[in-house]
Amino acid sequence: MRLSCSLLSTVASYRWRCTTTVRYEGRDQIEFGHKNYAEASYGTVPGGAETLYKIGYVQEIAPVFDPELNRIFVLRDSTDAGKPITLLQKKENVKLRLRWLQGQLGDYFQKFILAGYNFYGEAKLYKDASSKVYFYWAGLKTDVLSVSCSIGEPIQWVCEMIGKSFDTKATTLHSYGASPGAVWEWDDSYLQLSTNGSDWSIIPDVTDWEFRVDFQLKPNFVFNSGSKQLTTLEEMEQLVEARFTMYFPADTYLSYLLDDTELYLKLNLPNSKYLQISKGKMKLADPILKPEDLIACRVEFMGGYLEHNFT
Repeated sequence: MRLSCSLLSTVASYRWRCTTTVRYEGRDQIEFGHKNYAEASYGTVPGGAETLYKIGYVQEIAPVFDPELNRIFVLRDSTDAGKPITLLQKKENVKLRLRWLQGQLGDYFQKFILAGYNFYGEAKLYKDASSKVYFYWAGLKTDVLSVSCSIGEPIQWVCEMIGKSFDTKATTLHSYGASPGAVWEWDDSYLQLSTNGSDWSIIPDVTDWEFRVDFQLKPNFVFNSGSKQLTTLEEMEQLVEARFTMYFPADTYLSYLLDDTELYLKLNLPNSKYLQISKGKMKLADPILKPEDLIACRVEFMGGYLEHNFT
């Protein structure tokens, strides 16, 4: 049997693709580590070998790089009329979303997030010794941090970050620190409420909750020869909110809403950690009445400011 030249060419191309293509998948080894830097060292990349610290059991790593490409049109007197003369990049926009389950650690990622540090981050994607890729980010800061949980589920953290730069490489000098311990579960947490910040009572019959901190980062781009990367990330007014659902016990929470009562809401977490929204108020206490279920109450809480002991 004779194969045509074009078919032989196709077969050869197919064989080349089969022997060289690497398809990475979620079952491959994927790790994420970070190193924090003070504001004076914003955007620093380690110059030598460093130990990068784990944040917990990572469920999702979602990087975004948007170069803001811009078609440039000018008046033309040639046959190329109607076509852009070039595509120019406006700014480099770097983002990263991390979702993870928290495990016991010596130092927690939240400690540095809430203290306003910036990070070098690196993700390792490893299939085998000859097939590995490293993603790395410099100048990462947290724009929004949220933590949530429902009955029967582990406590889940989500961090939406903005960064200075994003790149890839095939090798690394860095090592990853100790693995986290036991996963934080739903029964390891509970909510407390206070009207004065010192006398606390447990909120009964809560079935799900979420705390959210929005740092409202402002990316600053300036004229910087040869660079389209941001120069600083400035934190604006910090917004803190919470929401939770509970079985309706009495009119207490409706009264807090109607009376415009100032309150303190505390989320107690494992390892003696907590997040506390101080001097806040109810902005919604919505009873849900259905004949086939217990009466529930959906509560939304607007905070004055955040206190915590991730130190």
